[in-house]
Amino acid sequence: MSLMSKSPEITTNAIVIGRAQAGDGSVRVFLYTEHGGLLSALAKSGREERSKLRPHLQVGSFGSYSFVKGTQGWRVVGAVDTQNAYFDLHHSALAQRSVDQVLGIVRQLVRGEDRNEELFESLWNFLHATKTLDEELLKTAEHVAVLRMVAALGYASLDANEVYSASTGYDLSVLESAKNQNRKIVRTINDALAISGLS
Repeated sequence: MSLMSKSPEITTNAIVIGRAQAGDGSVRVFLYTEHGGLLSALAKSGREERSKLRPHLQVGSFGSYSFVKGTQGWRVVGAVDTQNAYFDLHHSALAQRSVDQVLGIVRQLVRGEDRNEELFESLWNFLHATKTLDEELLKTAEHVAVLRMVAALGYASLDANEVYSASTGYDLSVLESAKNQNRKIVRTINDALAISGLS
């Protein structure tokens, strides 16, 4: 059972992966959370300029979010220490596209409030790593992130002999090794997406 279903109020690290309008001035955000998996939450007046939450509710934002569960579902009531991957990568359209590709996979594949520690850490660490990587290694990091996530969801198996299987980090040594296995990684991803019905 998800930790989110046990408590009416919780604070957890989370990543905004999608959003939609929800009435006058409000917004519904879809977040992948550390403790509860995918979460849909309403942010009252979250689209209004006066809203303190507004900057934290953009797609690609990640940090610590607080939620309260009411009779009509979850509401976002606070956010601290957030940053936004798209804003941080404004200097590189390629980097922004990589973030978009990875978040898109999460939006398409993840369903329901089920905690998945490997998936969350792979995504969280990828967003942190994007700011430090050159464009060549960034594409490799994108592939590794997607591979780890489809594996965490049960659509693929990681090769235990490969260094990228040993952690959820994106160190240079991991990415240099993965770069040499790029064809195999992409093939595994494509097979996994075919199994999931996305390709």
